[in-house]
Amino acid sequence: MAVTRYFSFGEESTFATAVPATETIDPESAELDPTGDQALIYEGVSRLDRIVAPGPYRSEGSVTTPVDLKVFPWFFKFAMGGYEVTGSGPSYTHRFFPHTSALMPSFTSRVGKDVFEHVFPGCVVSSIEMELDDAFLLSSVEMQAGGDEKASIAIPNWTGGEIYAPHQVNAMINGVDESAYIESFSLKLETGADNEAGMTIGSRFPRRAFRGAFMVELELGLSFFSTTQLERFWGSATGPTSGSLVEFPITINVGENMDIIVPRAVFTTMTQPLSGRDRIEQSATVRGLVASDGTGPIEFSVTNDVEKYGEPAA
Repeated sequence: MAVTRYFSFGEESTFATAVPATETIDPESAELDPTGDQALIYEGVSRLDRIVAPGPYRSEGSVTTPVDLKVFPWFFKFAMGGYEVTGSGPSYTHRFFPHTSALMPSFTSRVGKDVFEHVFPGCVVSSIEMELDDAFLLSSVEMQAGGDEKASIAIPNWTGGEIYAPHQVNAMINGVDESAYIESFSLKLETGADNEAGMTIGSRFPRRAFRGAFMVELELGLSFFSTTQLERFWGSATGPTSGSLVEFPITINVGENMDIIVPRAVFTTMTQPLSGRDRIEQSATVRGLVASDGTGPIEFSVTNDVEKYGEPAA
């Protein structure tokens, strides 16, 4: 039986110039379509709609997929821009970090939709949200694009790698393994990508996408049987301090070959609501910050047999 649903992509060297796919995955969902009102309608004093012309054209959507060791790191690069690789075959270590360039790197997305392949050149990542609860580590990648095209359904050449169940993930807070206290987490990385600002005269489609404010936030579901985490949030053993907030590094180890590193973090919220006769469930919000050595607010380290994810950052 032919496979007619898939998500594939390839890195672009020129913004919004479509390229062939180099990676193909089987996502949970792939929702990419044109967005907004694509028509300009002149509204005259006659109070009747008579004149219409093509308007600015943009697309947007998301892909939800398990985080895997080989293909998903591309999205780290697309989101953050900074990239370095060390080592030699068959083991390469890839470091992904925020870049301060004005523009976002772009890629071409291709979605198999049963009867045709929907092609979206000029895709950029606006956010990545990774979530771990009681199933595989999943991620939702929000993206923006410009125009879209039609192509024929391709035969998928799946390129995904190892994916991860909860027991394969642990977390270090301030150098101590606190996995036994973390029931779930959700990590959100926002890039502030803006391709609407890349609209210019002479084109119906965005010519570029600007990088915006970069933000990293971590939501933790914590077991509650002591005040240890609450005291870290307060900054003291008895209540909120008027002095400095407690800062700490967080490292999330995904399997043996992927690390999510937040070198400097602070708690911003902490709650323990009572809900009937159920146990108390503690939740916390953590914000990633830039460390004194300039690293952060987040980095990803991946070791695999992929030689490189495009070219390293300039």
